[in-house]
Amino acid sequence: MQKMSREMIQKFEKQWQSQVADLVLGIQNGEFNLGVTLAMQTDLHDTEKFYENGGFWIAIEEERVVGSIGLQELTTGVGILRKMFVDKAYRGKDLSLAQKLFDILIDKAKKMNIKQLYLDTPLIANAAHRFYERNGFVETSRDKLPTAYKFVEMPLKFYVLEV
Repeated sequence: MQKMSREMIQKFEKQWQSQVADLVLGIQNGEFNLGVTLAMQTDLHDTEKFYENGGFWIAIEEERVVGSIGLQELTTGVGILRKMFVDKAYRGKDLSLAQKLFDILIDKAKKMNIKQLYLDTPLIANAAHRFYERNGFVETSRDKLPTAYKFVEMPLKFYVLEV
């Protein structure tokens, strides 16, 4: 495995749809045993259309999707970070793939004039919690989420970032 560069990250294209779904479901169910299905995640059915008002990026190595991140514009000035997943073999500070994906999303959010960025993450995803907190996210309560925010029902932590 070579060192991941920011150039290995690209805007999502339809040809990668099934690989993105495989990456996401593999981590959700293989690592965290969440019991989440493709049917429960509308953004994985037609990712290009779902994120057309924001953006979706993937990391590719050797014709394989090894990372993903999505930005959904919920309302003017409010966005949701979705589908941030990195293959286990590509995690850690050596490659900093998660950070590179996140930085691209933040650049786009700023260009879109997004002031608040929300996310949800499984309660058991402790490494993800540390990553988000290290990047300035603050835990928030479910009742403080925008009313239009949709998520899969499971034990979750919610975060907000003032961009």
